[in-house]
Amino acid sequence: MNRKTAAVLTLTQAERSEELAGVLTAISVVSRRLAHKLALLDKRPADKGGGGADGRKIDVPAPAG
Repeated sequence: MNRKTAAVLTLTQAERSEELAGVLTAISVVSRRLAHKLALLDKRPADKGGGGADGRKIDVPAPAG
């Protein structure tokens, strides 16, 4: 492998690393939102219909921020 090919491979690995970091960040954001919604459901009183075990749709507000 010559130096030019090695430089191209290194650049490609850097781009892959950057893309992977972006994907992992997106997964983290989605996980945080889901955890927030689950925490809200867990705190909801049973008489407010927060259980959802009967298959009803549960409306949860989006997290602030």
